[in-house]
Amino acid sequence: MDILQLLQDRAIPLTLFVTFGLFSLVFAYALYKSKHRLSKGIVTMGMSLTILVLLISAVSFVFTLFFGYNA
Repeated sequence: MDILQLLQDRAIPLTLFVTFGLFSLVFAYALYKSKHRLSKGIVTMGMSLTILVLLISAVSFVFTLFFGYNA
């Protein structure tokens, strides 16, 4: 099946996963810019959470695109 057709058929869930990924990247950037004002533990925990959300979002995106969500 054509990749553009897959993207069009699964637009709603893929948009959700892309949005989570973008929010995660913005949060990571904000943490990186303000890391000198925050404690090291908060920055480490925030970056770990951001990486986890980004990985979950990427895996969910790929799974939904190629395997799941048969409308």
